[in-house]
Amino acid sequence: MIPQRTCVGCRTVLPQPALRRFTRRAGRWFADTGLRSEGRGAYLCSRRCAERVAKNKRYPGFSVEALVQW
Repeated sequence: MIPQRTCVGCRTVLPQPALRRFTRRAGRWFADTGLRSEGRGAYLCSRRCAERVAKNKRYPGFSVEALVQW
């Protein structure tokens, strides 16, 4: 069974392989291409959602880093 995850930009639940995972380390967000990085992860489904998450104060700096690494 494929795990389901929620995009933090649009709150859509999708299969994990359809999303891109980012983790926060040392105050910065990094793309987790191997899905193995430690720490809390946040998932995005599209570049549009990366722009949308800038309004969410729960993820400071996330939008900028996600757009650069997309």
